[in-house]
Amino acid sequence: MLLFKIILAPVLIGLVSLAGRRWGAGIAGWLLGLPLNSGPILLFLLLEQGPGFASDAARGSLLGILAWAAFCLTYARCCVRLPWWWSALAGWMAYFVVAFALLAVNLSAAWIFVMVSVALVAILLTFPKPPQAESRSVSQPRKELWLRMAAASVMVVTLTGVARILGPTRSGILSAFPAYTTILAVFSHLDGPAAAVSTLKGVTAGLYTAATFLLVLALSLTRLSGVLSFTLAAIAALAIQAGSLVYVRRGT
Repeated sequence: MLLFKIILAPVLIGLVSLAGRRWGAGIAGWLLGLPLNSGPILLFLLLEQGPGFASDAARGSLLGILAWAAFCLTYARCCVRLPWWWSALAGWMAYFVVAFALLAVNLSAAWIFVMVSVALVAILLTFPKPPQAESRSVSQPRKELWLRMAAASVMVVTLTGVARILGPTRSGILSAFPAYTTILAVFSHLDGPAAAVSTLKGVTAGLYTAATFLLVLALSLTRLSGVLSFTLAAIAALAIQAGSLVYVRRGT
């Protein structure tokens, strides 16, 4: 089981990274909207803690999308004028402030989904426009890929290991910590602020996919088998992901 945890998420992130490199920064960000982190974590929580715990964790992950989106917007606004390290720190601060505030939210998964959907619309409307300056090409593909894959392993193993201590809601919210997004944003930022803004807008647009996936899991895990729940969640998420691609392509 530990070996499976170490391998699964990094392989998924590696494949998405290679695909994103082929089609550009906006598409790379959009691909990160797939539940590549929360999906494996919830699968392991289902196997180790049971469907009730995993369902509550899926609800927590759905809440965590708001903190994830807060990171994206904050980094995008900061990167136009600040270097990557200040932008990342500001984004992390925004994530943790919002995540802490979300602990007090006591709504059903359906209402959380509505809240997340409205918030994502507002965030996308307030995203900064990418600056017109020419980008600086800094190619570090191999280092970037290995960093993303290492972050995936560490996060999945750590969160599933401390899940019983944190509880389902905190585990779920923390599963939305933008570890992969930070790595992608920083390396895009090295190519110029325009690339970083485009990447993070793609991530934010793709979060509708993660929200749909998590909603289906939160509602179905205690009613249906784990296999059927994950299958329905994946089908619903892929349908939303296909729709969001139209928006991302128009913006890139």
